[in-house]
Amino acid sequence: MYQKVPATASSTRSHLIISLTVFFIGYLLVFWPSLARMEGIWRHSETYMHAYLILPISLWLIWRQRERLAGLPMQSTVWPALFATPFAMVWLLAYAVDVNFVSQFAAIFFLQLMIWSLLGHQILRIIWFPVAFLIFLVPFGEAANPILQQVTADMVVYFLRMVDFPIYREGLYIYTPSAVFEVAVACSGLNFLLTSLVLSCLYSYLHYSRWYKAIAFIALTLVLSIIANGIRAFLLVVIGEKSNMAYGFGADHYYYGWLVFFLVIMLAFWLGAKFADDDAPAATENKVAGKRTVTISKTALACLALILLLAGGISRNITDTPTPEQPAQLIHLEQDIAGQSNWGIQFYDGLSRDHWLSEHGVELFVASYAHRQERGDMITWHNTLYQPEQWSITAQHPTGSLLDGYRILQLVNTRGQQRAVLYWYQLGERKTSNRVAMKLLQLAALLRGDATPGFVFAASVSSDQPIEDIRQQLLAAKQQHLVDLAP
Repeated sequence: MYQKVPATASSTRSHLIISLTVFFIGYLLVFWPSLARMEGIWRHSETYMHAYLILPISLWLIWRQRERLAGLPMQSTVWPALFATPFAMVWLLAYAVDVNFVSQFAAIFFLQLMIWSLLGHQILRIIWFPVAFLIFLVPFGEAANPILQQVTADMVVYFLRMVDFPIYREGLYIYTPSAVFEVAVACSGLNFLLTSLVLSCLYSYLHYSRWYKAIAFIALTLVLSIIANGIRAFLLVVIGEKSNMAYGFGADHYYYGWLVFFLVIMLAFWLGAKFADDDAPAATENKVAGKRTVTISKTALACLALILLLAGGISRNITDTPTPEQPAQLIHLEQDIAGQSNWGIQFYDGLSRDHWLSEHGVELFVASYAHRQERGDMITWHNTLYQPEQWSITAQHPTGSLLDGYRILQLVNTRGQQRAVLYWYQLGERKTSNRVAMKLLQLAALLRGDATPGFVFAASVSSDQPIEDIRQQLLAAKQQHLVDLAP
């Protein structure tokens, strides 16, 4: 008769350490495409360079709690692993059609749930904030740029009028007696807002134990950040105007901005310190560490392993359509007028691309893309319907339904020139001006095995005529030259 010998505590801990190492390596192998793209965005965008500090800060916050963690039981659990399954599926779908924003969020959510599942409930109660803090690894917020630009422009105009400064505003352009100022994307204050959000969340965790104080402090810091950006832009306009543009828009442009931001953050921290809690949850307890117990849930490990294997296997089988070095031409034109136009429409790395001028003086553009390519994508940040550094939107006119419609943009530049752009995306018979809807159409086509490429169509004319006359001119060009190009 044989008696089963229980595993020793040390061997169980060794098994868990091995499991943690294996699962984190497996996570990196599966989700590496999304993680690498995140890092690429951090590296190339000043707005997200703070993300390099998120992981070190999280690890430091966990290290601060080492005495509280020393005696806690480490018990892997299955429920977070089950909750992680939908995020693995979302990641696969988003990865399949290159929706980086969604795939990156899903990858980080999966990581957080995997940590919870492997370490257990009691440990997560102590390190919940460092784990949650990892969400700031994801570069997000660019969709707020147009709103922040409008808010900044509104504040600049309000402050200038308060001091009786003569101005005229058209869209995001502010005209003064000696210059024209544009509230560009870089002036939206998104970098200030995101940095404020990260710092205020960290500060709240370190200094507050009551949730309502933390929320109030975060909200106060975000509001102050938006106001500070408006003050910064206002001061730059005044400095530029008074110095005849000698100051305010060179290298000192950034110094003024970060100086205002630093002062506002210091003000927020000073105010926040007056309401700090003495029993903040981040305070490390000095106590003698007890003997840690370790329990491994084989069900949790099996569930996580299965998810990683399936996600990794499926993602490796997703094929990319080869991208030509130079896009083909659907219409065999003698010359491409892109270099002669001030429109600035740009769609890179497509399967095909054509840009020409009709006999009636309307510029026409069409490009096609596979659902997933070796290089490039139709719906991405650097593919634009106009040159954002040159043109500003003054009005938009959507027409039709979500899956059978188009949109007209009215643009103006610093010289007062006006341009209108009619555009839509198309897949099969579905036409939409909504980028999210187009991505969902591509995903649906990919899932049913339909390799029909997607198209972007656009027509543009430089004119200061009434919008209704421009609409009729663009619609006539659309009907005559564009509608029959998609298969």
